[in-house]
Amino acid sequence: MSGGPAEVRPDWPLAEEVTALARGRLCRGEERRRCRAEQGAFADWACGECREYLRPEDISPWTWHLLFLHQLQEAGYPFRANDLTLDTWLLLGLVKRLLAVERGGNFAQRRFHEGR
Repeated sequence: MSGGPAEVRPDWPLAEEVTALARGRLCRGEERRRCRAEQGAFADWACGECREYLRPEDISPWTWHLLFLHQLQEAGYPFRANDLTLDTWLLLGLVKRLLAVERGGNFAQRRFHEGR
C-alpha cells in the first residue's frame, strides 16, 4: 500500500470499524436481503442511512489491510521488526487490543473472510 493510513483517509474511524467487524455488524447477504424486503422502494436510502451495519465498501482499505496483517500474525507469519513501518506496527497493536476486547481474543475468521 502506498502512503500511510492518515494520507489515505484523515478521518479514518479505525476503532469503530474494527469493533463493528468483531461484533459481526457487517452488512452482507441475508441482512441485506432482509433490509431490502422491509424497506421496499426506500431500500437504497435506508442502506445509506443505516447506523446498525457497515457496508463492506465503506470500510477503509487500511482497516482491511491491518486485519489481514493481524490474521497473518495470528497464524504465525514471521514478521521481523523492519517488515512494517512503526505506524503500521502501532496500528496493528491497536487492532489486536480492540479484537481482544470484543471477542475475548478470538477474532471470528469467518467474519473477516466474508468481508473481502
